Amino acid sequence: MPMKLTPLNITLACVLVWVISEMNLDTEMTFSWGWLITLCVILSLIDLGFRMIFKDLKKLWFAQIAFILVVSILMVVIRVL
Repeated sequence: MPMKLTPLNITLACVLVWVISEMNLDTEMTFSWGWLITLCVILSLIDLGFRMIFKDLKKLWFAQIAFILVVSILMVVIRVL
């Protein structure tokens, strides 16, 4: 069965592309390799959890987009404080 494209998969792909593009620069990486692997594992497990909870693809997309928005907003609020 092929892997379905979901917002968390897209987010993980964007993070990986961003980190790979930073590797060629002379500046220090934003993530260490350990944190990058941890982030990949966590996002994959969260995606798997959402897939187990929501069988309908449309509901899965809405739930994952809502999750990404909530996490993003919390990150901005924590950063400002």
